[in-house]
Amino acid sequence: MKRVVLALALLLLIPRPGDAAAPKQPPVPLSEKIKQKQQLIEATRHKLQQKRGQLHQARYKVQTISSQLDDTNGAITRVTSALGDLDGQIALTEKRLAVRQGQLAATRASLDRHTGALDRRMVDMYERGATSYLDVLLSATSFDDFIERWDFLTMVVRADTALISRIDAEEQRYRKIVADLTQTQADLNAQRQDQETKRGQLAQLADRRRELLYAAQVQRNQIAEQVNQLEELTAAEEARLQDLIREQERQAQEAIRRAKLAAWQARRAAAIAAGLPVPKEPLEGSGHFIWPVNGPVVSGFGMRWHPILGGYRMHTGIDIAASYGDPIVASDDGTVIMADWYGGYGEAIVVAHGNGLSTLYAHCSSMLVSKGMNVQRGQLIGRVGATGYATGPHLHFEIRVNGVPVNPLSRL
Repeated sequence: MKRVVLALALLLLIPRPGDAAAPKQPPVPLSEKIKQKQQLIEATRHKLQQKRGQLHQARYKVQTISSQLDDTNGAITRVTSALGDLDGQIALTEKRLAVRQGQLAATRASLDRHTGALDRRMVDMYERGATSYLDVLLSATSFDDFIERWDFLTMVVRADTALISRIDAEEQRYRKIVADLTQTQADLNAQRQDQETKRGQLAQLADRRRELLYAAQVQRNQIAEQVNQLEELTAAEEARLQDLIREQERQAQEAIRRAKLAAWQARRAAAIAAGLPVPKEPLEGSGHFIWPVNGPVVSGFGMRWHPILGGYRMHTGIDIAASYGDPIVASDDGTVIMADWYGGYGEAIVVAHGNGLSTLYAHCSSMLVSKGMNVQRGQLIGRVGATGYATGPHLHFEIRVNGVPVNPLSRL
């Protein structure tokens, strides 16, 4: 039993491969975290810019298809109206045709009567022979009777001639009326068929465009949702970046405070050793700022239309007009916590001034300071340029309180 316990104890004392303490990874420097966050924000902004371009195209596509659908629906309305007009014309023609048919019936009856009378006259002439008229004249009993018979026969011949002419005229009129009405009816029916075909084609086109419009609207809504998500992501990353900058500013200010305190303690010890008055403890920075560059303000703090990316956006500082290469000075005493490329800001310098205050100088053509340097108010730190998102040389200047931008004109 003792041997078993001893063996177990030895096994417990033998180190296993997994028991070895893993070497601690060195913490990531705060400046590196800020740089990584800036790169992430820049990549997100680039993707956001692309998505906004796609959203613009999707909205234009929706507007175009919607306009085309409106045109098609307008054409359908016009064709339907034309069909209504044709239906009215067809109904009117049918009424006229009914009237004409009544007239034709009367004409046909008159024609039948006249044709019957003519037929009877022809039968009489056939039965009695061609000499019947001469027999009538020769059978006269006197000259007066002869004259009366002559006048009667003349009237009969004229009546027969007129009857034949009238029958011919009514026959031609009958045929013309029938032909005209038949042609009008055929033309109207053909036009109606054409309009019905056109309306059917337009209805199919409208259905297709409604499908395209729905698909384009779905695509637009999807891209809009992606834009919203990217904007929210950018805002969240900006907030985290501000937290990192605030922490860096706090660390920098703590280092400044310790350095000032150490310098004061050294001066105090030297004064005591020399029997001189003890100097007062160093105070915090003034918090009052001077203009970093000479020039007028050409774009103020607040919402504005972005000159490059488009759309209304928050302008977190002021733009001061200046020439390329003009000197940029520190607006107050402080410590440089960043001097590097910063996305749309281009070459940018950030100076921490204590009490949560910091200033940013963007679009520099050159930076004459580096991270960790102490600078004094009015000291040359860089030169004006147009790096990053800039349409020309100027200085974008910001004042931030605990990482949140405020209107610089309220503190200059």
